[in-house]
Amino acid sequence: MRVHASVFAQESQDWKSGLSKLELLNVFYIHLDITDANLMMAKDVLAHLKEDGRFIVEIHAVLTKSDDLWPILGDCPISCVYFQGEDLSSDPFENIPSSYQGVKKGLAYRWTSLADLQPQKMESLDALLIMTTIPGKSGGAFPNEAFQVIGRWRRALAGTSFLIDGGIRPEVASVLKILGISNVVVGAHLMRSDNPYQAYLNLLHPDIQVDVQAKHFMIDAKSVAQIPSNCSVWDALEVLDRGGLGMLMVVDQGKCLGMATNADLRRAMLQEKAGNTNRPWWNDNPLSIQSETTFSQMIDLLNRHAMPLNLLPVIDEEEFTGLVHFNYLAHSL
Repeated sequence: MRVHASVFAQESQDWKSGLSKLELLNVFYIHLDITDANLMMAKDVLAHLKEDGRFIVEIHAVLTKSDDLWPILGDCPISCVYFQGEDLSSDPFENIPSSYQGVKKGLAYRWTSLADLQPQKMESLDALLIMTTIPGKSGGAFPNEAFQVIGRWRRALAGTSFLIDGGIRPEVASVLKILGISNVVVGAHLMRSDNPYQAYLNLLHPDIQVDVQAKHFMIDAKSVAQIPSNCSVWDALEVLDRGGLGMLMVVDQGKCLGMATNADLRRAMLQEKAGNTNRPWWNDNPLSIQSETTFSQMIDLLNRHAMPLNLLPVIDEEEFTGLVHFNYLAHSL
């Protein structure tokens, strides 16, 4: 997990002491939220960062006029610029100075308004910043409901770089890893901590119980390939190939009968070729969880099984309701 520190999340406006704190922590990724109210202070910070030269700087611009950003940059090296996307009426990068033509371009959206984002809008952009608290306000709590929204967009925009900002704490970072998120903005948790070194270590290596439930970050059942039990092996293969997850669920009239992976289908084809058409050819008793199973309980479950597991179906009273994907979890265990 890469931590991007929000310097303006300090309780005071002494941003130089904040940068000194980050230097001691070896945190050199800086996230600047630039608004109409702090435009001139941001200009001073950028001038200092340009002279220092050690920090990698990204900008989240929440401005009434997007073109107000460019004059204050002062040729400070910038890695990425995000503009708040909800109220944009035109391309905010239209008048980007020639010296910044190579900068990575992104949009920022509040997680509650992502439903209005058209995927094709990201085709010419490099990155998406998802705000899980109110832009410009520090210290808010991360809403558990945002996990599933983040996961849905992470899968939809697989080639886009993602950054999550708002209420990031160790327990939140742990779950975001499952969703394939490796970059987060951390403000109050780090910049206002009495022990910033320990706060930073907790983000990188959380050793805590996490009570977020599967229903908040599972892949919804509608997004997972499903077949009826009377489906042929060959038809199932086509469905699995279109599904993109390397597995499918066997469901009859809402009742979950089991799960089939690439390996199950391969064995079924070989058996059919040999004249053996016995059913079921899927796993009719897969390891599963319920929608209210917590993250901590899932980790315990995985640690008790020697066989590596990437996928856990979520089954409530014989109904398939979702899927937890642990493909990104290996490095966090």
